[in-house]
Amino acid sequence: MEFRLLGPVEIWTDGKLVGLKRRQERLLLAVLLLAAGKPVPADRLMELLWPDALPANPRRALQVYMSRLRAVLDVELTSGQAGYAIQTPPGSTDVEQFTTLVAQARMQDELERRSKLLTDALQLWRGPALADVTTEDVRRRLVGGLEEARWAAEELRLTTELALGHHQELLPALAELAAAQPARETFTSALMLALYRSGRQADALAAYTDLVRYLDEELGVEPGSELRELQVAILRQDPSLDFTTASVVPRELPPDVGLLVGRDDVLRELSSVLQGAGHPGVPAVVCLYGAAGTGKSTAAVRLGHELADRYPDGQLFARLQDVDGQAREVRTVLGQLLRSLGVDDVPDTVDEGSALLRSRVADKAVLLVLDDAVDAGQLRPLLPATVGCGVVVTSRQPMLGLEDATHRELGPLPDDTSAALLGTLSGLGNDEVADLVPHCAGLPLALRIVGARLALVREDVAEVAKKLADESQRLDYLVAGDRAVRASLRLTLSVAGPEARELFARIAVVDADDFGAWVAAPLLGLEDTAATAVLESLVSLGLVQVRRLEPKRYGLHGLVRALSRELYADDQEVEQRYLETLLRLVVIAEAEMDEPVETAVAVELAEETLLTAELDAARAGARWLDNETQVLRSGVRLAARRSSRTAGLLGVRLAGFLTVRDLREARIDILETARDATAADGLVDLEAELDRALFGAYAHDDRPLDEMARQADRCLDSATRAGSTELRGMALNQVAWTAIQTCDFERALAVADEMLAIADAGSGNPALRMKALDQRSAALFHLGRVAESLEARRATVDAGTPGTRIHAIRLILLAEFLLDDDLGRPHAEELTRLVAEAREIVERIGDTLGRAHVDNTDAMTRIAAGRPAGADELLDRASETFAQHPDPAGEAENTVGRARLAVAEGRPADASRLLETALAAVPEGLERRELELQKRLLGL
Repeated sequence: MEFRLLGPVEIWTDGKLVGLKRRQERLLLAVLLLAAGKPVPADRLMELLWPDALPANPRRALQVYMSRLRAVLDVELTSGQAGYAIQTPPGSTDVEQFTTLVAQARMQDELERRSKLLTDALQLWRGPALADVTTEDVRRRLVGGLEEARWAAEELRLTTELALGHHQELLPALAELAAAQPARETFTSALMLALYRSGRQADALAAYTDLVRYLDEELGVEPGSELRELQVAILRQDPSLDFTTASVVPRELPPDVGLLVGRDDVLRELSSVLQGAGHPGVPAVVCLYGAAGTGKSTAAVRLGHELADRYPDGQLFARLQDVDGQAREVRTVLGQLLRSLGVDDVPDTVDEGSALLRSRVADKAVLLVLDDAVDAGQLRPLLPATVGCGVVVTSRQPMLGLEDATHRELGPLPDDTSAALLGTLSGLGNDEVADLVPHCAGLPLALRIVGARLALVREDVAEVAKKLADESQRLDYLVAGDRAVRASLRLTLSVAGPEARELFARIAVVDADDFGAWVAAPLLGLEDTAATAVLESLVSLGLVQVRRLEPKRYGLHGLVRALSRELYADDQEVEQRYLETLLRLVVIAEAEMDEPVETAVAVELAEETLLTAELDAARAGARWLDNETQVLRSGVRLAARRSSRTAGLLGVRLAGFLTVRDLREARIDILETARDATAADGLVDLEAELDRALFGAYAHDDRPLDEMARQADRCLDSATRAGSTELRGMALNQVAWTAIQTCDFERALAVADEMLAIADAGSGNPALRMKALDQRSAALFHLGRVAESLEARRATVDAGTPGTRIHAIRLILLAEFLLDDDLGRPHAEELTRLVAEAREIVERIGDTLGRAHVDNTDAMTRIAAGRPAGADELLDRASETFAQHPDPAGEAENTVGRARLAVAEGRPADASRLLETALAAVPEGLERRELELQKRLLGL
């Protein structure tokens, strides 16, 4: 385990942050770690944990906190009369690491090595020590000396860097330090010297004047003698202040960032590659590639700084794209690199310049960091030939053609790492910024911008979350100085081809996080092979992500999708082509399901010319629909805005699939969106079909009976307005169902008879007749006319289409009626056959909820047959399904099954308790009536 105290208190193990949510637990851990190996008296711990007022039982609270620490830590925590102690391996804390590195630096005479050690030590600081665990007063008591050691190390680093001649590179950091710590005259002294050596004598003297004013106004003192002497030396332009160097050793790496998380593994691997022999006869080349904003340049600079000692002859840095994202001319970059190596007369041609570069670094150890490469052709003239040299390349895509290079992709950071970075940068801690993390898509660039704004502007986190959640504002917010996510993404897009840029903008039409390659064909109007190649070019640039390989699925993270929407110009022709393609695929897939939807609404489609492979894929039926659920849902939303008839047809065609898969939220959203669109445009035939489908969705969602009654009335109204007697007959099915649920069985029977009359009129309607018999059977059963009820129920089973989902439902409904006749004992053989046939259907079509109902019925059938072995496992499995797919009727049946099992096992008291508990939880209605019937049947 690794413990970090130099900033917010954190515990890391195996590269992952260990959660310790309570502030006082983290403070207790920090106090123990600061005295690692030594006991800390309980009284001192209590004083630090509760500086203002002790709790009622502080020793007990302290013991509880220690117990919680032991639960998450894999190091030894001891307790005794002397107090509590933690035993950690040497170097487990960043405090120990910092102290060790500073001690090593102070003993180091070689300036480069000393600077590297001090830089490494100071980079361990992520903010004020113990920043998130206690009050400022307690924090100063605990780490005042440690903070002083930090500033002393910073002063030594600055002195060392100035001795190395890095005065110009130091200026930004020195200006910040002098402003933040004006009482530390060493920082102002270093700033004055750096400014003077950079040819800015007046600015150096102005820095001195600012400090004198501050010391006089704030502290009433004068600057020390050393600073006054430096001012005089600057006024005299004393030659002793000048810096001279004996040779040209370029140190061009940009400043390293103070905090880099989530890249340790890849940097460790690439560092090993660069320090190894590389490929025989050639220098080691590593390439970091990835999408815009993933921190490639930052990681490359960090890698360069970590390995600077390995390349004592210099570190060169060059950007290979200009500010507009265009590739810089190779000759221009060669000229820059050669001048950095001391060459005044740069050759005119690329070949001559490349040869001279190789000559200049021959027999030397030089590191080249080449940022934002476009392709291998741009890179080859810039590469050294000396084995002792190293090259770090960053690019938006793999450098195909650099076969000897080691390529590693930088992807978005996971959420926990993103939270750690953002929490530290903002100074707010991980928990405070958790709501912001999803909107940053794991991009270090976005996280650093948000972190900087929170740290400097102190914006309210809730307000920031609101802005980031709005895609129309998100990219506008993600700007800080010269850093902007939008600009970074646009630079990437600028190197894409015209068709790729067109596709990128049009992907906004899909509006789904997960989609197949087929969408590119209708969006571009190209056949699928050519369109997929364009999509893959966006993948290679990191603008589109591969989310899954089998079947292959693509997606855009939120920030990229926001740019796509910005760039999309409404194109009704593209949208119509896309929607027609989507509908065609849905019709094909739905037709291949075991129970395709029967609808009177015809679908007329033009001939398909763009797709080939996807048409075959859609013939997988439900499996294809499973993969495309997000696309289907967004497609219905688009169709509702652009083509209400298409929206309605999609809704009708998807109703069966969504029911079988029990995708309740998507089912209701799709059907309501489609129904509202068709109703608004007066497409009454589709409105009626969708109203009926919605009734079933609401029933599965256990909507209140008054709402179901209103929906039944709406079904009847839209069917009547459609002018179709058959649609009206089908709508009466919902009216009858509602009457049964409210125990109005006489009305249900009358409505069922009306349905039969409509079905038998004219040519007849077998589907309507079956539904009428279903409702008639239920009404007759509850009216006590059991023989008639079973006759109607068997008629629907005998006349039904074997193998369909509705047939499985009718088999189980018949079985439930038989189980209520002397607890099913006279019908054990028939029940076993019904259950087996129903199980085969639901297992084959993947009806999870249907399987749970079969499990319930199977359990009660085994009990009825006097062989209850395995019944409890079936009931448990059904109960688990209902926990994931709530179904009050199924849950009630599960309770009945458990009660019957309890009676069969000689536990009638348990059975009675189960049914009484269930009865207490349900209102008046059919479900309560059923439970009361079961009590009577069981003699309870």
